[in-house]
Amino acid sequence: MDDVLKENKKLTGREKILEMRVKKVESDNKMLIKKIESDKTEIDILKVRVAEPEEKGYAKMNKTSTLN
Repeated sequence: MDDVLKENKKLTGREKILEMRVKKVESDNKMLIKKIESDKTEIDILKVRVAEPEEKGYAKMNKTSTLN
């Protein structure tokens, strides 16, 4: 009977450790998701910044080619 109680205590301790690990991983996951969303937003902003000069360049090229 004592063996069963000892084993039960061990398992209870392991269960608590695993629960703490799960909570930490879930917390890390939430942080990473927020970081990904932030990075995506930054990428979208940079795409717009890159596209604007390219559009101006194409407009100038078209204007020049029609003048020739």
